[in-house]
Amino acid sequence: MRRLITALFVTFALSSAQAATQMEELAQRMHPSDFPAQVEKLLKDDNPAQALELADLGLKKNDKSAQLHFMKAVSLERLGRTEEAVKVLRHLIGSYPEIPEPYNNLAVIEAGLGRLEDAVDLLNRALTINPEFALARKNLGDVYLALAREAYEQAAPKLPRNKFLQKRLKALQAIDGRPTNN
Repeated sequence: MRRLITALFVTFALSSAQAATQMEELAQRMHPSDFPAQVEKLLKDDNPAQALELADLGLKKNDKSAQLHFMKAVSLERLGRTEEAVKVLRHLIGSYPEIPEPYNNLAVIEAGLGRLEDAVDLLNRALTINPEFALARKNLGDVYLALAREAYEQAAPKLPRNKFLQKRLKALQAIDGRPTNN
């Protein structure tokens, strides 16, 4: 059994090293302007680890690429590295305050952490930049639903006979109001 586990570990380590080599080889052949499309493809193909590696390699060639910074944050978030994703998104907002997508993605993270008021603020900032940003508008609606549910849940124990409140609360509890990323 121990030999099998060791063999599997060696195989996994070799395949991971080969993947890293593949991304480095790919990056060497690419023009800096080609990185965003390749990273996006990796994200669409559900390969966030490779997307992150390629984004980092692309940023070494062009550190000013807002697209690559954004895709790096998306990759980090999909890998469950939320704190790192937040740091990248905040840096992106500081460097490029005119781009609405980082506000949206940071708002989704904040909402997921229960910081709904912060999420509302970030989504409103995204919508100030681009009033037609449908995903940010949808996420704002989801956050408002979560805030409404929170308010009804706080009021329900104090108003147990209020059938209107109980009906609304049940309806809100039936709705999955979690916001989504790009």
